[in-house]
Formats: sequence, C-alpha cells, structure tokens
Amino acid sequence: MRGWNLPGKPTIKDIARLVGVSHSTVSRALNGSPLISSVTRERIQAIADRMDFEFNEGARRLKNRKTGIIGVLYYSVLNDFRSSLYTNELFRDLRHSLERVGLDALVVEAYNDQSGQSNIARLIRQNKVDGFVIIHPEIRREDYELIKVHKLPIVHIHMISDGISRDSVDCFFTDNYEGGHLAARHLIDSGCRKIQVVRIDENEAEEFRQRTLGCLSALEEAGFIVDVEGFFSCDCSYKGGYRLVRENHIHLREYDGIFIPADIAAFGFLNALKEEGIRVPEDLKVIGFDDSPVGRMTLPSLTTIHQPREELADKASKRIRSLLFDDTSDEPIQEYVKPALVIRESS
Repeated sequence: MRGWNLPGKPTIKDIARLVGVSHSTVSRALNGSPLISSVTRERIQAIADRMDFEFNEGARRLKNRKTGIIGVLYYSVLNDFRSSLYTNELFRDLRHSLERVGLDALVVEAYNDQSGQSNIARLIRQNKVDGFVIIHPEIRREDYELIKVHKLPIVHIHMISDGISRDSVDCFFTDNYEGGHLAARHLIDSGCRKIQVVRIDENEAEEFRQRTLGCLSALEEAGFIVDVEGFFSCDCSYKGGYRLVRENHIHLREYDGIFIPADIAAFGFLNALKEEGIRVPEDLKVIGFDDSPVGRMTLPSLTTIHQPREELADKASKRIRSLLFDDTSDEPIQEYVKPALVIRESS
C-alpha cells in the first residue's frame, strides 16, 4: 500500500518533489551513488519503498541500447568444493542484488577450461553483456585492454587480478585484516593463553595473508609472544585441516586456542581433533573464517568470522548499475567492508 495517493505509478519526479531534491539526485541515490550522502540516500529509499516505486528498466535499456545483462567472471578453481562453500553463497547474493537493481547475471568462467580461450572476448564480440563483475585473480592484460576499448564498466569483488592496482579499479572486499584481529581478540577474551595460527598455503593469497597479519597484530598488542617459525600450515581444504591434526596432534596439545583462516580447513581440523581425543573447546578453542552455513552443523558448531557477502554483493551491484546508467564520478571506489564475529560452541 502506498503512503501517498498519486495517480498511476510513481515516478522519480514524484519522489524528487516529495523529498525536495532534483530528479537526478533521486536517480543517483537509488543507484547507491557515493556522490549522495548516506542520510539523503536512506531518506529517498524509504520514500521510494513506501510508494512501491520500481525502475522502468525496459525503457531505459532501449534508450541506452543496453542488454541489462552483467557478466560475472569467476575463476575455474572456484568450482572446487574447497572454495565453493563461500563463493557459491556469494554468487547467489550477487544474482539477487543485481536483480534488485534491474539487472541480470550471466555467470561464466573467464577462460575456457579446456582450450584456455577467453570467454571475455567472446562475450564482448557477441554483445552479450553490458559490463562485468569480476571474481578472479588472473584476468589477462589483453582482456582488460579489450574491456577498456569497448568502454564497459567493471567492478571487482572479493579478489582482484594480479598486477592490477586496487586504486585504479572499483572494488569491494572483506576487511580480512580486521577479521583476523577479531579472531585473535575473541580467543584472548575467552581465556586462551597459548594461541597459535594456521597458515593457509594458497600461494600466499592476499586474503589469507591479511587474516594472519590481523591475528598476529592483536596477539602482539595483548603482549603475546608469537613463534612465527612454529606456525602450522595446511592447504585450503577439508583434507588439509584433517591432515594437519593427524600429523601434529602431539604438538597441538601445547595450545589452548587456534585460528584457522578458512572454514573448510577448520571442518577437517575439528573432525580430526575428535578422533585424536582432543576436546573442543575444553582442551582447544577453535575459530575459523568465512561463516559457511556448514559451520552451524559441525560438532561442535564452529565459531567463525562472518564475511559480509550480502553487503559486498549489494555494493557491487549498485556500483555497476550506476556506472552503466548515471553520470557518476569516474573516480574508482575501493571499499573494505567490516566482518563480524559469530560465536558458537567451538570456543
């Protein structure tokens, strides 16, 4: 039910008149433009919701010769179960967020798994997409140049391609450093006095490195002496976490708290601890990172750091739409979204 009795469907001009701003301000606000203050954006969105306002995307696309389709480029390794726990949830949130701003997602691997040929070039040649949201660490330089030549907007989310300066592109990330800091603080506040960190061996991926650095920073701030040379390490997989315990179960008994910067490895870790008779959380408190839905079902349930997937997807979707349809700032946006601690039984 609308809050105002207006003839026909409400328009951007109707909202502008009620708020007392220009219709271009309303358009930018509804697209999440950073040029509009958060207070004004929230006020405009609230009025739009009360008026049941919807964008007329069909007309807009015809006017601008747009397909309304955004290519979501992902890395083939994300098909692996070890990585898909988080990224599958991110894809779902991204699809929903794009739909809310009137766009559709075409999810494709950036490169053909068999031939290695670029799907980016194919999509551009066939005029299949209006822009790209990229979840990929290795986009080729020639593909970036092709995107630039065709003046297609791009937004990075969760990760960024090697060799690309973050200051030069629009990107939205979890604040992994803050997440690692939160994890360590929780273990300290839970009474742990001998805390260790598991290093994830994924070719020193930046996200894992930042999580580890954040954890170490919090430990040092609290006066802990951390034996960096004594770090445990495993790959980012269930088997990796499981194998770590089976190979180091005697040494692990020296600690009362441990941070594993990936939930999937923490799941294998928990299972192996149970087999070795190490009680969680009585003997060893465990905290992961990602907030995978599986973590609610492990025994014990896994304390973890929640990655703000929904917020990342929402920001990326609004930004790509704004780049497509608005006279928005050409200055790229880089934003790190704060994670949150989720306390469960393992700590």
